[in-house]
Amino acid sequence: MMYQAVVIACVIGTSAVQREQCTFLEAQKWQDSEGACKQHALILAERVYRYMPGYEAVGWSCKPLPRGVLSR
Repeated sequence: MMYQAVVIACVIGTSAVQREQCTFLEAQKWQDSEGACKQHALILAERVYRYMPGYEAVGWSCKPLPRGVLSR
């Protein structure tokens, strides 16, 4: 099974509850383990402010992907 990191980035000052102010960023690099996925998600979260000015990471998750599936 592969895992895909997902980071939730919201406009600074809002929360993930206000979804119209947030975007979900799905990694395009898949991981072999949930632990590796967590590490990758945290790296992506650290970079949100650099690539998306005015946004901040407010959450992350790792989605398990069955064989042959690239995203959900």
